[in-house]
Order: sequence, then C-alpha cells, then structure tokens
Amino acid sequence: MTRLSNPQESANGRHHIPLDAIKEGIRKLANLAGSEQAEAARQLAAKLNADLDGVAADVAAQPPAPPLPEKGPAITPLHGEIRCPVCTLRAFTYQKGTMRESADSDTGFEAFYHCLSCGHEAWHEAVLE
Repeated sequence: MTRLSNPQESANGRHHIPLDAIKEGIRKLANLAGSEQAEAARQLAAKLNADLDGVAADVAAQPPAPPLPEKGPAITPLHGEIRCPVCTLRAFTYQKGTMRESADSDTGFEAFYHCLSCGHEAWHEAVLE
C-alpha cells in the first residue's frame, strides 16, 4: 500500500494530509479503472475533487477555535502512600495524574490508588496539602 504523503501535524495537534495529496490519490485511483469503467471513474474523481474543494471552503470560512485554557499546577494528595483497605499494608500508592473532582468526598477531590502489595486498585478521597 502506498502512502499519499507523510502526515503533518497542524497547530491544533491533529495530523492531516494536504488536499493536493488527496486529490492526486483520487486521480491515481481513477486511472487504475479498467477501460470499460474509465469514464465513470473519471467522473467520480471529478465529483470527489469538487466535494473536497467544498469542504475546504467550508472549513476556511469557519471562525478559528478558541484557545485551550492553560493548565494550572498539578494537584497532588498530601499522602502518596496510605494503608490498603484490602491487605492493610502501607502500600496503597497514589497514581500520578489521576486526581479528579468528587462531589461525594469531604475534600472535593479523589485520586486513584494502586496497592503495590496485593494489587488492589480504587478511587480514594484525597487529602490535599
């Protein structure tokens, strides 16, 4: 299988292939059709190219997306390790980056913990600094 082009990363972090590369691929595909369907393939290629031009115009006419809010400092629990509720060893370890808001906890936050001893995993109320 031949790639049309190397994907490029745009400003929004998404990968895209330039429209010209897609159109070239459509043209090559139309040329692969047998002689009995060559005209139908060319017509379909022309329609797909026109559709791509329409989509490109629609996208260009849209207002730019608002910038993403900047992330604040990471919130971490006061205690990185606590006593596991299953094996009772002090090996229930906070998993970095798993802090989330919780309406059910007194502190308003909970974090995901994993026991390094027995393997138990659970969300647990996070005591903040």
